[in-house]
Amino acid sequence: MPVYDRGYTHWEPSPERAWPAWWVIARRGIAQPLKSRWMLFLIIGSWMPAVVKAVMIYFTLKAGELLDILSGGWSSIDAEGFLSFLEGQRFPVFVLLAIIGAGLIASDRRDNGLSLYFSRPLGLKSYVGGKSIIIMFYYFLVTLFPTYALCLFSYLIAPEAGATDLLFLIPLRATVFCVLTGLSLSLILLAFSSLGNRSIFVMVWWAILITGSEAMHLIVRGLGQNNLEVINFLGNYHNAGAVLFSAEQRMGVSSWASLAVVLLWTAAAMFILHRQIRPVEVVS
Repeated sequence: MPVYDRGYTHWEPSPERAWPAWWVIARRGIAQPLKSRWMLFLIIGSWMPAVVKAVMIYFTLKAGELLDILSGGWSSIDAEGFLSFLEGQRFPVFVLLAIIGAGLIASDRRDNGLSLYFSRPLGLKSYVGGKSIIIMFYYFLVTLFPTYALCLFSYLIAPEAGATDLLFLIPLRATVFCVLTGLSLSLILLAFSSLGNRSIFVMVWWAILITGSEAMHLIVRGLGQNNLEVINFLGNYHNAGAVLFSAEQRMGVSSWASLAVVLLWTAAAMFILHRQIRPVEVVS
């Protein structure tokens, strides 16, 4: 039967520009969790520390230095005060990233989705990049975006504090810190996800890494072994970021030692991703 009898039409170029592959992956991965009511509740709950800090900042201006002393400096609107806020977001970061990132690659491996992805003109960098943007977006959602809001709020109620710091320098420091930290955490979490086929196991590994290193950090600090505090996984990011925020060290090791540990974790994650994600997967 001639092909024209089946409704064959010649291909015609479309004037619409195709989106990059990494953006298609990222856009779908970002939009899907937002359809869940429980995820929205979790995100709103993750913003509660920012609301509390905003209230404390407001009343600090009314009560003077007394409230700032009672709050341990957490209501401070200088650069170190905002670093303390980012430190306080460890638990939301731990929970939210575990839910979002655990199955990003594990589910593709379980369902042989990698063969479908790489049957298209898609490279490893675009695939990992799109997945990383998903994790980074939700990391920003509970760290960087609340920081922006707090800086703007602080300026509106205390313009005498200086527009240069609250509207430019502190947001810039927070942006650099969150971009670098979010990129590193996304690669590490994706590396965990690429090692398994079940999201629940990836969540367990992630929980052991975060909570286990935090517990060990408290133990070695109690024993006075300050040099061993470098085992604190998330603590290394904030300790390294102390240089960027011109703040005091957050642990008993230098910020540069923490930065070296972070770089080693990131390099190991990139190596694992390169080994685990293959352009061709055998479909069973």
